[in-house]
Amino acid sequence: MRIVIIGAGNAGRQLAMRLCEERHNVVMVDASAQALAQAEAGLDILTVHGQGSNPCVLEEAQVDKSDLLIAVTDNDEVNVLSCLLGHAAGAKGTIARVTNPAFLKASEHYDLKKMGIDLVINQKHECAREVFNMLQMPGALEAFDLFDGKVMVAGFSVNAISPLLDRTPAECDRLDLMQSVRVIAIRRDNQLVVPHGNTVFKQKDLVYLVGKRPDITTFFQWVQPDVEPFEKVIIAGGGDLGLMLAKCIENEISTVLLEQDEDRARFCSAELNKTLILRADALTESALEESGLRDKTAFVALTGDDEGNIMNCLMAQKKGAAFTATQITRTDFIPVVESLYLVNRVVSPYISTANAILHWLRSKKVQAASLLHNLPGELLDVIVEANGKIDGKCIREIKMPSTAIIATVMRQNDVLTATGDLQLEAGDRVLIFCHPDAVKKIHAIFL
Repeated sequence: MRIVIIGAGNAGRQLAMRLCEERHNVVMVDASAQALAQAEAGLDILTVHGQGSNPCVLEEAQVDKSDLLIAVTDNDEVNVLSCLLGHAAGAKGTIARVTNPAFLKASEHYDLKKMGIDLVINQKHECAREVFNMLQMPGALEAFDLFDGKVMVAGFSVNAISPLLDRTPAECDRLDLMQSVRVIAIRRDNQLVVPHGNTVFKQKDLVYLVGKRPDITTFFQWVQPDVEPFEKVIIAGGGDLGLMLAKCIENEISTVLLEQDEDRARFCSAELNKTLILRADALTESALEESGLRDKTAFVALTGDDEGNIMNCLMAQKKGAAFTATQITRTDFIPVVESLYLVNRVVSPYISTANAILHWLRSKKVQAASLLHNLPGELLDVIVEANGKIDGKCIREIKMPSTAIIATVMRQNDVLTATGDLQLEAGDRVLIFCHPDAVKKIHAIFL
């Protein structure tokens, strides 16, 4: 595919790197010659210097011949206008990143999708949703929703006291729980294992499963008896991301928000209903003590200062926090922070944005493709077409690649377990996990 990216910042470079790895032809546009030079030095891309909302610049980038235009500058208006102009010029698809949540709200007169923008995403909203899922599922290495929240994907590590240890799925003493969810993948010593009936779970395996949220929650309580749910969440930073997370979590768990700026603290107080707002610097011990940090407390640092966020988490750990997570805006810091085990989890708005865009990218028939952070695989959400290759076939009749597995099936509003005798029907949404090398084979089978 020929893809034009407007914006050579962190989000643009993260996207370009991922797209180049998949051998797409990438053209990057930015008003900063220095930013373009930095991107071009490490990536196999073409660059065009100029403002992305300038029709002449878009003409030079040959947007009219592009399969996709992605606008990810720091300016919402530039992103929206670039996409509208790209759509008018003939770009086959357009994606705009926005920071103002108002752009996400469609109305009768102002619906960006109806105006020609295929996907409108807010990177902080995507990041907040990622953190919310990890707080809801203590012990999960990764968790997110699909099918409008009806299905959850979660990953966990098999420890020494896990009831799965050294057993196959059929040998587990809770077959009811094993049958209520679907184990889709195992990461073992950096190798991908697609599980079968005779697969034995080993210590330190990273196991990924799919199911309904209540079933996943019950399964986690059984499979990780040493992990207890959080009783309190403390959020450091009342910016857009911190406020979004507090709105998501305050009805589920006791929540405290630390914000140093008085005006912003007052604004957050007006926006939230159950969250305790403290005007304090999270880097001070007195603030952590005043917030009631104790065991069974999760501490999430979401300020705009990467180094401050890491220090916040280290102080919270010293005070006894059961779990720490931090936002890191500089993506080159993330491998270092993770390798040093400074915090339990690291999130990045730019990686969340890249993943959200890649959800859309596969094809119009594939509704989503979620890249798992800790696993070299993808989740494809495929629609069964009427009179297509798999319409009317049972799952066992479909010759799936050895590195792919059908995880679950959504039929109208019902989530169906992907058993071998389940017959697929037109309109079914089929969730498939596969290794990246098997994506083309999956497309050939299902599309």
